[in-house]
Amino acid sequence: MERKKGVRTFIALTLSFIIFNIFISLSSNSYFIGKVLKNDYFLTIELQNDESKEKIQEFERFLLENSNVRGARFLSKEEAFRNLQKELEIVIPKSENPLPNSIIVYFKEEKNLHAIQELLDVNPMVREIYIDSQFIQNTQRKISAANVSLFICLLLSVGMYYPITTILRGTIIRDFIIFSIKAPQNKKNFIVARNKNLIPFFVSSIVGGMIFFNIYIILREKYQQILSTLILQSFKQIIVIEIIATLILLILAWQSTGKLKKDEV
Repeated sequence: MERKKGVRTFIALTLSFIIFNIFISLSSNSYFIGKVLKNDYFLTIELQNDESKEKIQEFERFLLENSNVRGARFLSKEEAFRNLQKELEIVIPKSENPLPNSIIVYFKEEKNLHAIQELLDVNPMVREIYIDSQFIQNTQRKISAANVSLFICLLLSVGMYYPITTILRGTIIRDFIIFSIKAPQNKKNFIVARNKNLIPFFVSSIVGGMIFFNIYIILREKYQQILSTLILQSFKQIIVIEIIATLILLILAWQSTGKLKKDEV
C-alpha cells in the first residue's frame, strides 16, 4: 500500500512539473513573439532620383545614428522592380521602370514613428514617406495579445508552486506519521521522512522536464508546418529558461518543507 502511494505521489509530481514547464514555455514564447513582432515596425522612404551612392550611404549612416532607428536597408529601384514583377507575376520591360531608389527604415516602437517622421520631413533627400498604418495597428494588437498571454502564463506558472509544494509536504507528513508509529522514541523521524522524499522529488522534476521537452519538440515542428508564419523558440533557446525556472521552484518548494510547524506534522 505504501509503495502504491509513493508511485501515485511520484506520478502526481511528474504531471505537475510537466504542467509547470508548459506554462513556463508559453510565458517564454509569448515574450519571444512580442520581441519578434516589435522588429516588424518599418516605414519606406522614397529618395530623390538624382541622389548619388555616396549621398545615399551618408544618409543611411545619418539614420542609423538616430536612437529611434533600429536598422535601415537600401532598396535599389532595380530590386524593387524585380520584386514588383514577382508580386504581380508579369514581365515588364526594364525601360518602363517607374520606381525610385528607397530605404526601408526599421524602428523600435510605435511611439518612435512621430520622431522619425519629423526627422525625415525636413530632409531634402526624401521624396516621399510611406507608412502602412494598418500593418502597424495589427502588429500592435498582436503585441498586446502576446503581453496578455505572458502575464497569464506567468501567473499560472507561479500558481503551480502551490500544488507541487502541497503534494511534497503531504508526502513528508504521511511518512513522518508512519515513522512515528513505528518508532515513537526516534526524535529524527521528521528529518528521515523529509530526506526520504528528496531524491524522488528531484527525479520527478527531471522526468517531467524530459517528457515536456519531447512533447515541445514534436508540437513545435507540427505547428511550424501548419503555420509557417508562427515563430516559436527552439529547444536550445527554451531549455536554459526551463532549467532555471525549475531549479528555482525546486529550491523554494524544498525549503518550505523545512518550515513545517510541529502542529502540521
